[in-house]
Amino acid sequence: MVEVSAVDQLDYYLTSLDELGEILIDADQSASVGKGVLRLTLGTVMASKGAIFLYHPKSDQLSILASQGLKKRKPFSSPKKLSSQSAKHRYGHIELEPPPSWITSELKKCILELSGKTLVPLFHKDRLFGLLCVGKKFTGEAYTSAEIKILEIVSNHLTKALFNYELIKNVDEKGKLLNLKLLELETLFDISVAISSVLDVDELGEEILWRSVGILNASKGMMLMPKENSPILEPNSSFNWEDSDALISKKLSIFKKIEDSKSGVILTPEDKNSLQKKLGEDHVIIAPIQAKENVLGYMVLCNKETRHGVDAFTQTDLDLLSALCNQGAVALDNARLFKDITEAKQFNESILGSIATGVITLDPLGEIDSINQAGMNILKMNSDETIGNHYMYLFEKDMDVIGLIQMTEMENKIHSEINMPFLTVSKEAVVNVSVAPRIDPGGSVRGLVVAIEDITDVSKVKNTFKRYVSKQVVDELLDDDAKLNLGGEKRDVTILFSDIRGFTDMSEKMNPEDVVSTLNEYFSEMIDIVFKHNGTLDKIIGDELMVVYGAPTSNEDDTLRAVATAMEMQSQINVLNAKRTKQRKKPILAGMGINKGIVVSGNIGSRDMMDYTVIGDTVNLGARLCSAAGPGEILVSSSVWKETQKHYSYKKLEPIKVKGKKNKVGVYRIDHDG
Repeated sequence: MVEVSAVDQLDYYLTSLDELGEILIDADQSASVGKGVLRLTLGTVMASKGAIFLYHPKSDQLSILASQGLKKRKPFSSPKKLSSQSAKHRYGHIELEPPPSWITSELKKCILELSGKTLVPLFHKDRLFGLLCVGKKFTGEAYTSAEIKILEIVSNHLTKALFNYELIKNVDEKGKLLNLKLLELETLFDISVAISSVLDVDELGEEILWRSVGILNASKGMMLMPKENSPILEPNSSFNWEDSDALISKKLSIFKKIEDSKSGVILTPEDKNSLQKKLGEDHVIIAPIQAKENVLGYMVLCNKETRHGVDAFTQTDLDLLSALCNQGAVALDNARLFKDITEAKQFNESILGSIATGVITLDPLGEIDSINQAGMNILKMNSDETIGNHYMYLFEKDMDVIGLIQMTEMENKIHSEINMPFLTVSKEAVVNVSVAPRIDPGGSVRGLVVAIEDITDVSKVKNTFKRYVSKQVVDELLDDDAKLNLGGEKRDVTILFSDIRGFTDMSEKMNPEDVVSTLNEYFSEMIDIVFKHNGTLDKIIGDELMVVYGAPTSNEDDTLRAVATAMEMQSQINVLNAKRTKQRKKPILAGMGINKGIVVSGNIGSRDMMDYTVIGDTVNLGARLCSAAGPGEILVSSSVWKETQKHYSYKKLEPIKVKGKKNKVGVYRIDHDG
């Protein structure tokens, strides 16, 4: 009979182990495994109570995976000696009558509540996964060695199962994380492609904001950009934001924190930040729009919308928004640069096309990537013969020119030489050559600019001076060289300044082509009038003209001609505006200022770079009068009024305070109808 009972007991244990295998195979989560294993274990050894505790090494806490006969508990601190004492029994079990002294606090309470008899540590290699605690048997009998062995076997399989589930969980989490990262990368790539094709600054701002709102599912957002010479951040673009007029200062601590850390922030209702109060929103996420360590602005989004309502933004959201803003910053920086370059290029090309100096640009490899018409005329070549050619081949007959270019390449400094023979063209040709580095906004050298001035005969000099003065003045200078003092000399001159009113605001709303077209149309009309009255065009600064009467040659009627020029310019602007109105274009309105007095005139600068101009307080006052003039007005100083009062009707205005003058100066406005 004893042998039969032993066989029956063995079969019973084997059946239990088979059932254990099915539980481990069928269960899809560690919690399911815990419940199934505990139920089977208690049934196998005929115990009424028991529990499986999981150990969390990072927090040094125990939590209940599964239990029977034990009240629910939150995770609790483990005994101080849990790991070291459990390791002593990693291949066995711990008797709990009575509980060892190292079992303390909440674990001891659990064991007493379970009437615990045996505690089996769950070890995988050197790592403690938890504890299996079994209470008394139904019958009150002691556990046999076979039952203890069964507990140890079950514990071993349970430990392996928990380890495997942890691996699977980690793999799943990593897989999800990888999929999320892949989705983020794909999204950022799509966004990068989309925004990189936009070169209009305003349109790009809207695109970046729209993408940011969409990818984070925010209810509203705006892009804040700094205002020039102001602490206020203004909305460059906004989405679903009715009150976008809130004054937000970049000096707020939140923006200082972002700028210092170069990273964004997440605000929740608990933060109660001053920015939240200004915006009237609780859930806010902010990321800097930064390129090359420069913060160009800030992306502010509010309220992450889900099916369940508004959720707080997460670190993943901030990482994604930061990556998007970085992409946007680069695109924004490029768009601004493209805008500046396009405007400068178009304007420069129009200017370069009209000057007599040959301008050749070289890329970083030394190959020619542009040449103006004057350059082709000087070289007696067309663009096909020059573009793409290396300077070593283009100037192979002129080693001095090659040496000048190579010195500039090595030193990144301007180098010039005058009266150089130019065998590239002919034995008789003589040129002045200047070579300068091409510097981009970041300070990097992007090639060279070679300027060639043909001084072979007087006609080239005449073409050069036509940039400054009318044909009559050039002819007079060439007939009497003594009239052109190459140093500096005092002269009594009349200065005319003309400036388009509101052109900066107007140009911001126009595309680059229209800006250049408008300026060319305006300058063409104005400069013709200047030359008609024998004025010297000193310089063009943006949309401003500076014209001199009395230098380099003077006449008794210089001041009269200056006023006549201004009157005719205003009259021609009216004609021009009539055409523009028919074309549905905004009118051009200019203010003008005229002053008369002593200046220093001549070729001012250095041996390498000279500019014929006039300087002095007379010039400054003329510029101030121009600034004070309203649209369509011509303001003159007392000295001009005295010279021309018999010929024109004036209205005396209140004296004005101008920069650089202690006392107010007298001002007169020309009556157009007088």
